[in-house]
Amino acid sequence: MNLATKPAKSATHVPISQASEYLMSFLVIGEALVDEITSPTGEVRRIPGGSMLNVAIGLRRLDRTVRLVTDLGRDTDGKMLQEYAASHGLELWLRSDEERTNPTSVAHATVDEEGNVTYDIDFTWDIQDTPLSGACKLDLEVLAPTTVAFGSFACHIQPGATRVRNWIRHLRENATILYDPNPRLFAPNPQERVKEVEEFVAMSDVVKVSGSDLVTLYGQDVNFDAVVREWLRLGPGLVVLTRGSEGAVMYTASGYVLHVPAPYVTVVDTVGAGAAFFSALADGLARLSLDGAFARPMLKRMSLTNLQTLGGYAATAAMITVGRSGANPPTRDELIDRHENYQASGVARTADTQAQ
Repeated sequence: MNLATKPAKSATHVPISQASEYLMSFLVIGEALVDEITSPTGEVRRIPGGSMLNVAIGLRRLDRTVRLVTDLGRDTDGKMLQEYAASHGLELWLRSDEERTNPTSVAHATVDEEGNVTYDIDFTWDIQDTPLSGACKLDLEVLAPTTVAFGSFACHIQPGATRVRNWIRHLRENATILYDPNPRLFAPNPQERVKEVEEFVAMSDVVKVSGSDLVTLYGQDVNFDAVVREWLRLGPGLVVLTRGSEGAVMYTASGYVLHVPAPYVTVVDTVGAGAAFFSALADGLARLSLDGAFARPMLKRMSLTNLQTLGGYAATAAMITVGRSGANPPTRDELIDRHENYQASGVARTADTQAQ
C-alpha cells in the first residue's frame, strides 16, 4: 500500500489522558550500558544505564509495547542489563550469541568533593546490518512500530552507527522518527560531528536537543534560534529545544514557536530527566494520533492546542523524574495526574507564528 494514500487519523484535539490506544507500537534503537559511579569517598556503584535504555523503560512505564534494539556482551554486565530489562517487561533485540563478542559498554563516572563529574566511556556498539537481517524482518512485521526513537552514542560510534542509519532509512517508510543527538561524548572532530547530526536530523520527524548539545556542536556563540530554524528546513516537523530549569521551546514546521515553562519542583536528581522528556514526547505524539509515516503531513501542521498539550505532557514527565532519585520515570497514572494539575495551574505560555 502507498502510505501516502492511507486515510489520515482524526486531527480532533483530544486530551492526552483520553487519547486512543490505536496502533501504538514503539521501537527504540540505542545503547544499554552499565554506569559505574565512584563517589568522593571511593565508594563504587554499578547500575543499569544508557539514555536509550532509559527511554525504552520510560515508554514501558507509560504502558507501551516497546522493543529496544541494542548491543550487550555475553558477560556479567550484559546479564545484569538483560535481567533489568526483563524486570520492566522490556524485550531486547540483540544479535545472535556468536556475533556478540564485544564486552558490555561501561560509563565510568567519578564524582569529586565539589560534586563535579568526569566521565570515561568504554563503549562498543554493533547491531544487525539492516532490520531485514535474520529474524528481525518477522519481528518487525509482528510489532509494526509506528514510532521509532533513537540517538546518543549508538548512532555516532562505528561500526554500529552505519547500521543505525540503515535501520532508520527503512523504518521511516512506516514510522514517525524521533532523534535525540546527545553529542557530548562522541566524534572529536567538530565538522564531522555536525555533519553526522544534521544528516540524522534530515531523516527525522521530531528532534529533541538541549542547549548544551547545541553548544557542543556549534560553539559557545551559537544562536539557538537560528540553528533550530535551519534544522527545520532540513525536514523535521517539530524541533524541541530543552533548557533545563528554563523549560523548553518547541518549534514547528508550520511556524509556531512555543515556550513551555518547567513546572516547579524541588530537584532531587537530574539523572534521567532528558530521557523521561523524550519518552513522554514519543508517547504523547501517538496519543494525539500523530504517529506513523502517513501522519507526517499532519505533524508538520500540528495545531497550537496539540503543541501546548504535548509540551506540557513531556515537561511534566521530566518534572516528576527530577523530583526523585535516579533515572526513575513516571508511570502512566502518575503522569496523567500531574499533567492535569499542570494544565490547570494557569502557567502562562507564549506562542509566535513567525515564518521559517
